[in-house]
Amino acid sequence: MKKIVFSIIVCFVAIATVSAVEISKADTTVFYNKKRIELKDSVGQMKVKVFDAAGVNDSVPYKPVYEGIFSDGKTYEKWTVMEEIGLQIPFMKKTLSRHYGKMEPHWAGIGWGFANISDASLKINNIAGVPLKSGSSTEFFFNLIEKILPIYKNRVGITTGLGFNWRAYYLDDNTHLVETNGVTGVQPAPAGVNYEYSKLKIAHITLPVLVEWQPALGNPHDKFFVSAGLVFGIKTYSVSKTKFRNQDGDMVKRDEAKGLNVLPLSLDYMAQVGYGDFNVYAKYSPFSIFESGKGPNVRAVSLGLMLNF
Repeated sequence: MKKIVFSIIVCFVAIATVSAVEISKADTTVFYNKKRIELKDSVGQMKVKVFDAAGVNDSVPYKPVYEGIFSDGKTYEKWTVMEEIGLQIPFMKKTLSRHYGKMEPHWAGIGWGFANISDASLKINNIAGVPLKSGSSTEFFFNLIEKILPIYKNRVGITTGLGFNWRAYYLDDNTHLVETNGVTGVQPAPAGVNYEYSKLKIAHITLPVLVEWQPALGNPHDKFFVSAGLVFGIKTYSVSKTKFRNQDGDMVKRDEAKGLNVLPLSLDYMAQVGYGDFNVYAKYSPFSIFESGKGPNVRAVSLGLMLNF
């Protein structure tokens, strides 16, 4: 809105010699292009009103189309939108009341949390024969792009964007995941092998659709916010990795299997609660990590912290 005010002031200078201008110490009125522009300047506050010329048969010579009040870093605006389709039709009013600054989304940033697996009843750990090390399994994500569409003033909006997500599920009991005859399952380590680690790594490109509530009217990165919605994922890779020492004492890192019937698309329910640049998030997937009938029926869950850019 500062651009609007600046443009109006420039217009004052440009047309001062050719337009009818009424000037007082604090108020200025300009008639330009069938519009009347009023500028009222007082201590700590500036008001701008724009009026449009009315129709020939209208008893009111000018109709208000815009009003702006700029005071102490806050903005109040009121628009009147008139639509014409061959002839003028009744107009509708849209009032916007907001603080200075735009509504800020909370998606871009980095996050880290604990990853786990669950069944449909939200029971976690050792589900469907998968011995998970819950204390070692983690999730990391890096979100690059974000956009918010305000849908109710500057309090509620829809957030979307683009990000990258990596999850590492560490297996216990000296086991690893492998695909046998088209079915992914848990297998023990070969005789004489003790795994330093055994893990399933999955990476996704993520696209969120979150409803975000900012009771502080969109002040940038300094107020309380809540968001919840869906995060869609497109798998980029999935691999089972192990690390162990061979009979010669050399450390070996090996990819046991790739693909492993992990679903190519994922869906998570996500909720965030935060203040400023920090938030706590939780995720739960209503679908199994693996294709139906081709792997353990386990669902992804995670809980962690995020730092927003």
